[in-house]
Amino acid sequence: MLLGLYGWALVWATGSGHDGLIGPRYNALGADWVIFQAAARAFFTGDLGHIYNQAWITSATNSQFSYWLSEPLPFPLFPYPPVFLLLVLPFAKLSAGVSLLLSQLAQFAALAWAIRKLAPDKSYLFFLVGALLAPAAANNVLAGSNAVLVAALIVGGVVLLQTKPLLAGALLGVVIFKPQFFVLLPLALLAARQGRALIGMTASAVVLTLLSAALFGPSLWLDWFNVYLHPQAVASVNGTDWGHSWDESVSTCLMLLGVSKTLATAAQGVAALVAAAAVWRAFAVAHPARLAVLLCAALLASPHVSNYDLILVAIAALWCIQALPQGSRPLALILPLAAWMAPLYNPPRAMPLGLITPLVILALLAGFLGLLGTQKPLPAKG
Repeated sequence: MLLGLYGWALVWATGSGHDGLIGPRYNALGADWVIFQAAARAFFTGDLGHIYNQAWITSATNSQFSYWLSEPLPFPLFPYPPVFLLLVLPFAKLSAGVSLLLSQLAQFAALAWAIRKLAPDKSYLFFLVGALLAPAAANNVLAGSNAVLVAALIVGGVVLLQTKPLLAGALLGVVIFKPQFFVLLPLALLAARQGRALIGMTASAVVLTLLSAALFGPSLWLDWFNVYLHPQAVASVNGTDWGHSWDESVSTCLMLLGVSKTLATAAQGVAALVAAAAVWRAFAVAHPARLAVLLCAALLASPHVSNYDLILVAIAALWCIQALPQGSRPLALILPLAAWMAPLYNPPRAMPLGLITPLVILALLAGFLGLLGTQKPLPAKG
């Protein structure tokens, strides 16, 4: 409880002009969000063709939001596919503060709805309060990111698979705006033999892609691909690599330990294969903890994981804690609590303890599959 409140205290301190008073400096609330908003505003100013230009987005963000930022952002980058602009566009012309507030409220409302579907019984408050107090949730607000929405879509989509497969698939299809967390979702539906959900997912993803291409122009998609094929630099720093250096992914942790980029990338590939195998196994046999497995696996497989993305493993950790028998030894809580509070000892670049994060996620994943000899958590809820 106190650790969770500390995360929200950081939100208060940063938002009230006391950035860094009780913890790390964040510049301003929504330092990521203003980058997204600058990209969306380009639609109305005719500058949309520049949003994947690192020098342009740096200048646009720092000039448009100088009133909001305590200092210029060093290496802003808009890394998302054009689909994401569809979600940001309604907030584009609002002020930074109002748009951040409304976008975050919408995300948390979606998560509250998804958790109600996950836990319609008296455990709802446990999951809801646990998710809201999770340090990753506070980090989502600090950065103005979209991880809470990703969590809501995955939780809601998996829980609705049995009762409303088309809607479930449609919700999962929206996750295409964050491709690193989307890749395992079709695999899960294939393993579960959820044909109607696959139709819903495909329709949702295709409609969003075509809509973005029609509204913004197909060339914008080529520009997005080009960002990764031909990395750019501002002041000799590539924004993508700089951002990834603050990750908690397998590859970043290994590179921080001195492993070469080639070997670290190969290890990330192995982690992705392990994650895919775990998801296939869990969904093929309708494992009671398949949702929790998917949440952990999505993080393990992703080459880009930020503090706010750890809301996925926080929800999985709550699942584990709620499943523990009454009277369980305190030692049984160590692993799920370590997962739930992970943002507090991350990122590894700033706090070396964060290097254990992939191992914590992997251990929790193994526990859900019964590979650690522990009791399998929770009867089926999705």
